[in-house]
Amino acid sequence: MTQQDQAFLTRLVASARLAEGPLAEPDVGPKEKKTATAIESTYATLRDRILRGSHPQGSRLHLETLKSSLGVSGSTLREALTRLIGDRLVVAEGQKGFKVAPMSLCDLDDLTSARITLETTAIVESINLGGGDWEDQLVISFRRLARAQERVEANPGEAFDAWEARNQEFHNALMAASPSKWLANFREILFHNSERYRRLSGTQGPIPVEVHEEHKTIFEAAIARDANQAVLVLSQHIRRSANVIRANGLLREA
Repeated sequence: MTQQDQAFLTRLVASARLAEGPLAEPDVGPKEKKTATAIESTYATLRDRILRGSHPQGSRLHLETLKSSLGVSGSTLREALTRLIGDRLVVAEGQKGFKVAPMSLCDLDDLTSARITLETTAIVESINLGGGDWEDQLVISFRRLARAQERVEANPGEAFDAWEARNQEFHNALMAASPSKWLANFREILFHNSERYRRLSGTQGPIPVEVHEEHKTIFEAAIARDANQAVLVLSQHIRRSANVIRANGLLREA
């Protein structure tokens, strides 16, 4: 075979590979899939327990007890705890182990300011960029939240979980047309952290009858494409939990 023929053959093989597209990622075996599923499940369970207060703020997380109750390995548990550290819901204490992140008025103020910064940025982007589908989903989420609000006003303790799910759905719908994935990721972390404070405010504070009017005002501003009004009322709404907690002495300074 001449050098010219070899060069032609090389180009032909290269062209065939390009036509086939990039090499496929190697298949993940059942063992790896099972491990990933166990970590995700453990992470979700622990996060839910922390947000609901089953593991109170500042409490120690005993690894052996958790391994037994969750039925997972030590490596799976540690991976889940590492993710919760990234979410700022768990704190590692060197040789002492892990504990649930403490709550304080100082942390709440910091969290509130960060949420206002990110959520007002995202809602302006959504108002400017959102189309008909964005409006449709916003209308649906607001109606669902309104129904959940009626139930939480009647029985805050029992209905809070369902209300919280609808509340998150509504806030996500408000920001859904914001194109930044990084912004959405950080908003989710802040939103989950603030859930602990919302739960404290909503279940131990006065019945939150004004919350529906706040949500309605935010909704109307967004639908009207009034970004300035939306930013104003959303900021006031996010500050609500901090104001209620401080006014009613539900949490001490750090």
